[in-house]
Amino acid sequence: MNSTKSLSPAALAALAKADSPFGFIPTLSVCILFVCLFALTTAAHLFQTIRYRTWWWFTLVTCGFVECIGWAGRVWGSQNPWIMSPYLMQICCTIFAPSFMTAAMFIIFVKIVIQIGPEYSRLTPKAYTYLFVGVDFVALVIQAIGGGQAATAATPQGSQNGAHVMVGGIIIQMAAVAVYALVSIEYVWRVLTDRPIRAVQDADSAPTLEGNGAAEGFVAVYAAGEKSKTSLPVPLNGGRAGLTYNVKLMVLGLAIATVLVIIRSIYRTIELLDGWGGPIITNQTLFDCLDGVPIFLAMLSLNVFHPGRLIPNARAMKRATSA
Repeated sequence: MNSTKSLSPAALAALAKADSPFGFIPTLSVCILFVCLFALTTAAHLFQTIRYRTWWWFTLVTCGFVECIGWAGRVWGSQNPWIMSPYLMQICCTIFAPSFMTAAMFIIFVKIVIQIGPEYSRLTPKAYTYLFVGVDFVALVIQAIGGGQAATAATPQGSQNGAHVMVGGIIIQMAAVAVYALVSIEYVWRVLTDRPIRAVQDADSAPTLEGNGAAEGFVAVYAAGEKSKTSLPVPLNGGRAGLTYNVKLMVLGLAIATVLVIIRSIYRTIELLDGWGGPIITNQTLFDCLDGVPIFLAMLSLNVFHPGRLIPNARAMKRATSA
């Protein structure tokens, strides 16, 4: 059967329960709504990326684009609920997409550390980038492997094994987000209480604002016109003074997005562990409310609290220090 138009609602429900991989008939209007919502926020992110020249923000644009594909799969499934392709299309895309958003969130935190001061941070900005973005990439690869295994499995057990692999990727991603959240909270606390972690760097070995290897956005601290032996190249207006109103807004936006991503990750973990035919994965309302809504709101919060507007990029910081 290729179309649902000639069937009554009762017949559709019975057939969906028996034969559809969804376990229900996706509601067309809801699916179209989410396609439109994700398209709008993605278009806004694309505009903001170009407007503020934050090219690394294309990771979040990618998240929105993949979400649109996933929800388009659900639109397709609402018209052809008994074929496997739209089902696999939507489940894989909606699982993969947030990985691109978490990568963008990790980079925002690194930029905040650079602006305020790495002396309050457990790790250097470069180490944070390698650690969190690297783990996020590993989680994405594991999810992709699990999705491919589930899509090509010849038996229900093989498909379920693929789902378990995807769960492993989601759990790794959720753990990375949780650690990043704790590290961020500690960092903000240390800035507010002026409790730096690492010793101040000797000014004689400090990078300057000019020449190869210059540290953009940093200035050397001087005491009585001479280089202090305990001085550190610090960001202009660094420390607590660097926690400006705009940076506080950026932290708020990150906090909102982080909580929403964690909620979604917990739901998807439970959903996939419950099995392809379980009561959670076959509940359309749960999916809409605990996956679609949180990820859309997370993307929307980063539209409102956009790093290109709230955090000066490296070029702007360099101009400020050389003025």
